Parts: sequence; structure tokens; C-alpha cells
Amino acid sequence: MGRVVLELMVPVLFLVIGPALASDYRGIATKHIELSMRFVRPVSPFRWDDDQLARRRAFFIVFDRLLGVMVTLAGVGMLFAAGHSLLNGRV
Repeated sequence: MGRVVLELMVPVLFLVIGPALASDYRGIATKHIELSMRFVRPVSPFRWDDDQLARRRAFFIVFDRLLGVMVTLAGVGMLFAAGHSLLNGRV
């Protein structure tokens, strides 16, 4: 029974987190990038000017949104796999 619940809850979790990142719901992707850029500094002997930091931030926001799309697709795939295994009695 626990395996069935786990098989259904993980895809649902992916289907909640993925669209939130992909649509930047309430600025989740933007906040995630700001926190990441604050903790992971650029490793470079040169100084970054404001324009370069803004471009880098914009690139990472787009990357985070694409990651949200991929997480959503993974959740859909896992949901289909869980449904297939439930219908075939392999649980």
C-alpha cells in the first residue's frame, strides 16, 4: 500500500513543482536564481559589471523555467508509468 501511495505522490509533487518553476508562479524561479547567485559566486579573476550580471541572471531564469518544463514532463511520464503498473497489477 505504501508503494502505491509513493508511486502516485511523487508524480503529483513533480506536477506541482514543475509548472510553478516554468510559469514563475509568484516569482519562484526569480527568487531561486537570486538565492543561487548569492550563494554561488562567479569564479573568475575578473570583475563582473552590472550588465554581465543582468545577462547572467536572465540566462539562469530562462534555464530555471526550462528545468520546470522538464520536471513537468518527468512528472507526466511517472504518472503514466504508475497508472500502467497499477492497471496491470504489478504493484
